[in-house]
Amino acid sequence: MCTRAEYTTQGEFLTLRLDALLNRAPLKSKANERLQLGILKQRVLDRLWRFLKDPDIPPTNNAAERSLRTVVMARKVSQCSKNAVGAQTYMRIKSTVETARLRDY
Repeated sequence: MCTRAEYTTQGEFLTLRLDALLNRAPLKSKANERLQLGILKQRVLDRLWRFLKDPDIPPTNNAAERSLRTVVMARKVSQCSKNAVGAQTYMRIKSTVETARLRDY
């Protein structure tokens, strides 16, 4: 582990390096150029490297993915919902229950 100051310094270094990579010459394919522009847009909005500034923000989305695991497993075990209404109802109930659990209700 490093101190908050060291984390900030390393984050600033990485941000500069990543910005340099993103601002290189245009890419050969239109799809890659669109991807590059989308990433640059998120960078301008200060959404892309936010975790490099604050060590309390996780760099991955693992918590959200883990919270969906039970839903995915239930869907696989039940061999999916029989129709769209059933799937939507299940998701609404599951979302309500999980939100209540996370808020200690």
